[in-house]
Amino acid sequence: MEPRGGRQLDELVISMKRNIKVGVVAAALLFAAFFAYNGWTAKAQTQTPPQGPTIGQQFKNIKVLNDVPADQLGKIMNLFSASLGVDCSFCHNTKDYSSDEKREKLTARKMISMTFEINKANFGGRPQVSCNSCHNGHQEPNASPNLWPVAETPEPKQPDTKPTADQILANFVTAMGGPDKIAKVTSRHITATRLEPDGKTEPEDIWQQGKSIRISTTYAQPAANGALAKDIIITTGYNGTNGWRVSSTGQPIRLSPDDLAQLKLAAQMLFTPDLKSIYTKFDYRFTDEIDGKPVYIVTATSPSGQVERLGFDVATGLLVRRSYVVRTALGPFVYQSDYSDYKDFGGVKIPTTIKVAQPGVRFTRQVTKVKINAPVTDASVFDEPKK
Repeated sequence: MEPRGGRQLDELVISMKRNIKVGVVAAALLFAAFFAYNGWTAKAQTQTPPQGPTIGQQFKNIKVLNDVPADQLGKIMNLFSASLGVDCSFCHNTKDYSSDEKREKLTARKMISMTFEINKANFGGRPQVSCNSCHNGHQEPNASPNLWPVAETPEPKQPDTKPTADQILANFVTAMGGPDKIAKVTSRHITATRLEPDGKTEPEDIWQQGKSIRISTTYAQPAANGALAKDIIITTGYNGTNGWRVSSTGQPIRLSPDDLAQLKLAAQMLFTPDLKSIYTKFDYRFTDEIDGKPVYIVTATSPSGQVERLGFDVATGLLVRRSYVVRTALGPFVYQSDYSDYKDFGGVKIPTTIKVAQPGVRFTRQVTKVKINAPVTDASVFDEPKK
């Protein structure tokens, strides 16, 4: 099955796995496109009218997710993968995705329909129940309760005097190095390594200047017939106005609206502690714990209305976690980034360990070298390469 309009498979790789190995992940995008169950669509599961094309309009042979926005397809596929702890091959013959030869695929059709029906009958169509409600990372649901449950940790003590969001943000700027030192850093050239859960690593080359950023990740390809294959480089950029992503194969890779929105925030979130230039509203909510340490939880609202959670270490003032949720027809899709191992570069601290997690995708970025005020001889380095 090919997407309508002749779109090549490589174009959709990042929408599904966000820069995971191109050759391995490309097939996963078609996971749900073959789910079919007569007599039901996911229309009742969507909370707002779809903006742009739907899955049914953009892909062939869709009978379950027809009315869901096409940009949700990759997220829904990742939710399936994470909820059952499986990959594409669990349900599909990966040489012929249209084949119905696997029993698991037939079962999946029934399970999706069942989930829609439960939510329609009990929750007004809201995706309150999802695959993960029962599977929780396992192929088979477990009907038996845990006989040795882990005791819940007590809620952290709340401060007698609640801090204001402005105080927390001011402490963050101070912890990063202070406004004067921050203003002196105009650009960075960063060398990093991306560590995958299976132990594989990919080198990364990152350029940042103001609101502009460019990240190149090199994926080594396995040898074919005794000959070394050419590495594939995925480059993502944002020049302050436009975002883009391309492969060294010459194939552009489509950025979803969510991808683009996060790309716009990347340079500012990581390197510019002026969070008030990124978000329009802040509210202190409560004190929580992350990795055993107390943190202030602040909600931050973006110009688009997206509400995110920011966690600031009470002791150091540094940002240690950012998370937010995107709603899909089959449940919440959570993005989470953890920041740690802050180190001083040119008087300004930046996290040298960044853990990124979302359903079906997780990796750690280790920063190994940072060159402060590295000369950017050509600002077009942040522009999309000309075809």
